[in-house]
Amino acid sequence: MLSRVASNLYWMSRYLERAENMARILDVGASLALLSGQDDERSSIEPLVITETLEAFTGTSGARTPEAVARFLAWDPEHPSSIVNCLHACRENARSVRGSITSEMWENINDTWLQMVSKRAYQPTDAAFFEWVKERSHLFRGITYATIRRDQPYLFIRLGTFLERADNTARILSVKQARHRPQTRADTLNDHYRLSAVLRSVSALEAYRDTYRDAIDAERVASLLIFDASLPRSLRHCFDEVVANLHALPQAPARTARRLAAHMLALLQHGELEDVHGVGLDAFLERFLRNNVRLGEAVHAAYMEMK
Repeated sequence: MLSRVASNLYWMSRYLERAENMARILDVGASLALLSGQDDERSSIEPLVITETLEAFTGTSGARTPEAVARFLAWDPEHPSSIVNCLHACRENARSVRGSITSEMWENINDTWLQMVSKRAYQPTDAAFFEWVKERSHLFRGITYATIRRDQPYLFIRLGTFLERADNTARILSVKQARHRPQTRADTLNDHYRLSAVLRSVSALEAYRDTYRDAIDAERVASLLIFDASLPRSLRHCFDEVVANLHALPQAPARTARRLAAHMLALLQHGELEDVHGVGLDAFLERFLRNNVRLGEAVHAAYMEMK
């Protein structure tokens, strides 16, 4: 496969996954603001901290309110990872490789963009809009699974999806688990809401209840989202998929990528929460994020650079 085609397919899926992840973060953030009943600045800027865009937002001189943050992350034309820009980039990458995807896949992406254009006039930032973004992403993933051949285009699409998803889960867990330990009854209640938000943002609340059938506990949340192989957005599941897809692609050019991915998967397959506590959750997740970026760079060098 041409490097250009591989790159377009890979980034098409990464941008769509990024748009969905942004919608998840903003949707849960808005719900938390309503539950807390008070609009503290730390909660308002949390989506910016997760996405590492606080400095960019500060440069816009916008008020640090949930509405302003949501509008920036969803609609700002200058922010490359805003939802509108992610969906546009997804559509442009798909348009460049229409011959490598099915007509149903292209029609879904194109229709998503056309609907997005119609929404741009009033720029919604409500729960219905975020749900629409998630549904369009789910629809594309289902169409892809049902219509495309299981050859290299499919593998690059899956690879991009799970690298982006792992990055998002690690960022959410890193920021939202960094809060203080509850000391009072009010702290305990707020901690419950915050941990529920962590689980909801990765569609894992029902999975947690099925697994533990108990009150939501910070250590169990971390264990579930890091090590549970059956949870679609856990770090372990994402890297099971990443390693499997790299193994199915041509292996000669990707030795560095495959070695790094295998090392990261081994830590998730054989690690335990005690190992995480040994280095600290923040340090563990920071190292994971750095390695995930390195892996993305290695994949790009192996398959997407013109030789």
